Formats: sequence, structure tokens, C-alpha cells
Amino acid sequence: MLKSKTYSLYRCKKILRHIYSRYKRKRKHLSDIQKKRFENILTSLQASILKKNKKAADRAAKNLESLASQYLKKSAFEQIFDVIVALIFAIVVAIVVRQMWFELYTIPTGSMRPTLKEKDMLLVSKTDFAINVPLQTKHLYFDPDLLKRGSIVIFTSKNLDIADQNMLYFYLFPGKKQLVKRLIGKPGDILYFYGGRIYGIDKHGNEIKELNNTKYFKEIEHIPFIRFDGKAITPDNFSKEIYSPVVFYQMNEPIAMLNINPMGQIESEMLTEHAGVFTKDSGIENYYDIWGFKNFAMSRILTKEEVEKYSNDSVEDVEEADLYLELTHHPTLKDSKIIRDEYGRVRPALNYSTSLIPLFEDSLKKIFQSIYTARFCVKNGFAYRYGSKFREDNSIPKLEDVANGCYEIQNGKAYLVNFLGITKKLKNDHPLNQFSIARTKTLYNLGIEFSNVFNPHRKNQLLVPSRYAYFRDNDFYLMGHVIFKQNDPTLVSFLQREYKNQQSMVNQYKAFEDLGDPLDQDGHFDKNVIRRFGIKIPEKMYLVLGDNHAMSADSRDFGFVPEDNLKGGVNYIFWPPSKRWGEPFQPSFEKITFPKIMIWSSAFIVVVVSLIVIRRRTKRPLKF
Repeated sequence: MLKSKTYSLYRCKKILRHIYSRYKRKRKHLSDIQKKRFENILTSLQASILKKNKKAADRAAKNLESLASQYLKKSAFEQIFDVIVALIFAIVVAIVVRQMWFELYTIPTGSMRPTLKEKDMLLVSKTDFAINVPLQTKHLYFDPDLLKRGSIVIFTSKNLDIADQNMLYFYLFPGKKQLVKRLIGKPGDILYFYGGRIYGIDKHGNEIKELNNTKYFKEIEHIPFIRFDGKAITPDNFSKEIYSPVVFYQMNEPIAMLNINPMGQIESEMLTEHAGVFTKDSGIENYYDIWGFKNFAMSRILTKEEVEKYSNDSVEDVEEADLYLELTHHPTLKDSKIIRDEYGRVRPALNYSTSLIPLFEDSLKKIFQSIYTARFCVKNGFAYRYGSKFREDNSIPKLEDVANGCYEIQNGKAYLVNFLGITKKLKNDHPLNQFSIARTKTLYNLGIEFSNVFNPHRKNQLLVPSRYAYFRDNDFYLMGHVIFKQNDPTLVSFLQREYKNQQSMVNQYKAFEDLGDPLDQDGHFDKNVIRRFGIKIPEKMYLVLGDNHAMSADSRDFGFVPEDNLKGGVNYIFWPPSKRWGEPFQPSFEKITFPKIMIWSSAFIVVVVSLIVIRRRTKRPLKF
């Protein structure tokens, strides 16, 4: 037989406290003899512990356990009751801790890449700037001065225009999903977008210098829209088979309207006076003037044949090239047209200017070296976006020479992703790192959505790749990288064609050019430009954007986040092991704040009081 293990004095103390507590609750059901036996052993065990007699304490503790198993057995009801009480207590503690103190958070999507990636595990503090009310969208205390522009925040989706926002906490309590984004604008800020960057003035009229002076903004590319038409909202019913009027929403605010009058003519109206995001100084007359839309273009790469079939531009005056970069820009209500959109609705739509840039091998290589994609998986030669269902059909693109697995591409470098989210840089000879004209076109056009519906297939197509183009300091950018320097002959020829088309005044054509950052003639920051064309953040509202603008549903989609929705800040990345391990790429939160002092002090007091209560309940000498 195996010899039973000798109990430590610490374990003997736990047995003494536990069984003494059970004895006090059930002794009224015991006979006098049984009571006497329990009290003798309890007294003996207590004396042995006080004398630190390990052998005697071990013997008494085991005798006490044996006796308790005979006479202090819990009934089925007591066992169930104890489990329920323990479970409720654990859930309450967990909810309070997660809602008011800290929480572990796993990133589900790539909206914050490369700062935060899918399957990243984070430590989120709920005390950086507020004291939250558990399970409610409100605060006991909130200090807006503790929130810094550029901080990564967690907020609840409650009352936001987000589909499928419901969830269950611990599979029991109804709640709302939480989202993580970077905080860009605070109440009263007026912001303007140019060259992938943001310029702004705060509620006091001062320049927000951190938007352009800190790495947390300079190293992240920002685009002011997801699509030029944003959300195009139409009536549920149509008249004469045409859905009208159409209201266009940006930042979830009504910005413009197109309507077909009884005479069959398209009427247009800017709704800037009705939207609460423009200042009294706003001089918005054209749709493309909205907070810097005219500085950006949607882009895709086309063959010559695709240009002829699907583009609204022509290669007639453009140099013969391997491929062409189509730019769609300057959305306007003027000369709007009737289209059938991606939902099958026949409705009035915005009009655009369209341009072409010829792409030769050298510029295609620059694009290939700048490529970034969504995280994607390859199976049997088909590539599909990570998190979506695999369907082996023509709805997803092919990467036939790539082995099965999950991948991502950042700045032209391909990585293999294992099931734990750990990435491994692939060798230069891997197919995903090998340049080809066809591979560059596929990854540029489909590398975000990984769906063939984003391939060119008809004129006036609304579903186009989430690839954006802009100028900064006269250089031409794609994916945050310079593709054409200002003196590049291809770019010089492109601009000459743009000015020629603009001067011809065909359909009010607007040249896609570098309109410059918001500076006056003396090179000083021009607040008037910001006030006139910028977006104003309403009171007690915040603007949040994803670092990965091409894959992020953020304020551009669901609008501003109410103050009460903000719940905490991301403090630490603790998985996977990589260079990103530790504090994320953001301004650090204050180490000592009123919310932190209150919550940490409260937790300390609760622990101390609990220990005192437990010790008093089992304080020696035992009293029978």
C-alpha cells in the first residue's frame, strides 16, 4: 500500500477552518457524543498547530476529515446551493473586475493592423480615464483631459449604427460587443485630411500640433472616407422603378441628396446646414470639398482591354503601358447619373472625374514592394480572407503556386501565420515575394477583400478595391509609399493631361493634382481652411479610426462615439511574442490618475476586509 502523504501545517490550518465552519452550521443535527468527538479533535488539532507539531497536526487533521465525511456530509440541495452561490459570486467579481478594473481582450479582425493584429491578446485597463458603471453605458467619473489623441481605446457598440452588436457575457448576461480603435478627434475639434495626414484645430481655436508632430500620426496613413458615396440611403419603395431620393451619409451624417423630380430631372442638394458636423464658417459648395475628399482618389489597376470596357476614361492620349492605374476622384452632385447599384437598385448616383496613369515595370515593382494585404488563407490554390468561409469556386481569387496556409503581406514582405497568430517572415524566393505583373495586379485589386466581385466587370461599378491614392508635397502615394516622385516623367505627363482635360471643361472635369496642405501664402498653418472645409466633432463625441483604414469599420461608417461608450485603454500586448510585445504604438496613458487610485484602493480595501472577516470567523481559540 502507498503511504499517505503527511499534511503541511498550512494545509492543516485550512482543514481546521473549513471543517470548524461546517461543524458550527450543522452541529444542531448531531448527537451529544458526536459533538464531543468533533470538539475533542478540533481542540487537539488547534493545539498541535499552535505548538507546530506537524505529526500530531497531520494525525488530527486526517481524523477530522474522516469524521466530517461521516457526519457533515452535504445534502444534494446544499451541494447545488453552494455551487450556485460560488458561481454567482465568481461571475459578479469577474464582471466588476472586467468592467471597472482590467480585462483581457483578443483582437478578432485586422482593422488595427499593423499596430494590433488578429489573435493579438491585450491587457485593457478600465481606469485610464474613467470609472465605469458595470453593465451600463455610463460613468461614475470621467476625465476627458486624461484622453490623448492617438490613444488606442476600447468602447462599447451600444447605440452605434453597427450590425450584429449583441453578445452574452459569460453566456448569461446580454451585452454589446466592444471595439478597439485609435482616438483621433475630441469634442470641439475641427479636422481636415490631406496627403494621408490630418490637420486640425481644437475647441479653443488652437492648432492641434500632435496630429503632425508625433510619430503616432505621422507613421499612420489616414483616409477620410471608406467609399465616396458612403452610405447611400434610399426609400424602401420605389417610384417608376427608380429609388429616389438618395441621401448620402458620411461619418453617419447626412451630407448630400439626389432626387428625381416629377419631370424626370435629377435635383441635388448639399445638406451641410442640416448636419451637425460643419461650422458656421463652412463654405462647402461641392461634395468633394467635404473635409478634404478632393485630395484623395479611389484606385484600381486595369489592363488596356479592361479600360476600354469598364472605365469612364480612355487610353487615347495615354502612353502604351503594361497596365494602367485608374483613379476615380472629385465626387460631385453635378451631372449626376442614373445607375443600378450593387443592391440592384436603380437610383441617381454621384458623378466622378476619372484619370489614368500608365504603369510600366519599374512603377509596378514599386507598387509590389509597397503591397499590404488583409490576412488571408490559401487552400487548394484559392485565396480567401481570414475569418471568412472557404468556397472553392470563382467567387475568390486564385494563387495556384502558393502552398496551403495562412499569410499576410506588409510593405511588400510576405509572412506565414500559424494557428497561434505567430508570424514568420518568408524567404525571398517564396512565390508571394516573387514579382510579376499579374501577381501585382491581383494583390493590389483583391488583396484587401479577396473577392472577385471587386474585379472590374461593368461600367460605373461601385464595388471597387479599398485602395486609395493621394499627393503629398507633390509626390504621388499609394499604400503610404511614394510611387512617383514629383519630377518623374510619368507623373509630369499625367498632370499635363489632367490640366488639359480640366481646361476643356468637359463635364466640369476636375484635375487630380496636389492641392497642398492647409497653409497660407506665407507657409503658416491656415485655420480658415480648417474652419471652412473641416469636420467638427460634436460635444461629448469622439472620432475614432482604425489604423488599417482599408479594412476598418470606424467613425467613417458608424459615426462618432459618445463619451459614455468609452470604457478603457489598451495598455499591453502580451501575445504573440514579437517586436510588438509590450506597450502598443500610442501615447502612454498617465500612470497615476484619480480613477486608478480609487479602483486600486477599493480593491485593496475589499481584499483586506475579506481576510479580516475570514480570520475572525475562524479565530482561535475555537469556541464551542
